[in-house]
Amino acid sequence: MEAPRRKIISKRALVGLLGVVSVFLIIIIFALSPVFVLKHIKIHGNYYLPEEEVCRLAGVTMGENLFQLKIDDIMQTMAKDIRVERAIVKRVFPDTIEIQVVERPPLAILQCDYGYLEAGRGGIVLAAHRTLSNIPVPIISGVEVKDLFVGDSVDNDHINTVLNYLDKLDWETTANLSEINITDPENVIVYMRGGVQLKMGEISSLEKKLEITESLNREIKQAKHPIDYVDARFDGSYSIKLKG
Repeated sequence: MEAPRRKIISKRALVGLLGVVSVFLIIIIFALSPVFVLKHIKIHGNYYLPEEEVCRLAGVTMGENLFQLKIDDIMQTMAKDIRVERAIVKRVFPDTIEIQVVERPPLAILQCDYGYLEAGRGGIVLAAHRTLSNIPVPIISGVEVKDLFVGDSVDNDHINTVLNYLDKLDWETTANLSEINITDPENVIVYMRGGVQLKMGEISSLEKKLEITESLNREIKQAKHPIDYVDARFDGSYSIKLKG
């Protein structure tokens, strides 16, 4: 019986194999070279979250290799933070990543038994503070919540009614409100920055007065005479009382 013939790799095949391995090694060396280390982080879409906080949430640091960053993991990690609705992260070669943040914005500040809370859509507590923070959203006064922490939901119908009202206002108007006083739910008073009072009437009617609130915001900005208060207790109409 004849012995089985050994398969001999041809010289051409060996050269080709070595060429593939060489190219692969060159790619690895090139990818790990200092050219592709992270030097710049560009952040877009953040309004309430400082850039330093966005970087902390992303968990990236300068000097990391761009190819070794796990982009999907970064986006999933950021989305776990209750203040972030979603994040889009992409590499920009040779040395940059871009982070596009879609925030879950605070709508109002609430006073609680240990300080102040930022409340967002659905009454979700987004952050807690020992002292009143400089956040450009109004405070809901006349009520205090207890035993609430980040991630909890506010279980108070009056507060949630106000939050729904704020959520539906345009951001320019919301930013110009300083306080919503609901001490008397039958006579809610909205304070605009600058001290102008809006007498809004029953808390249940707030969402019917979205257009009135936005219209008043524009009108007060353009007013030539100082305004004392606005009576908007009746649906569909309002009257302005000037100072003096």
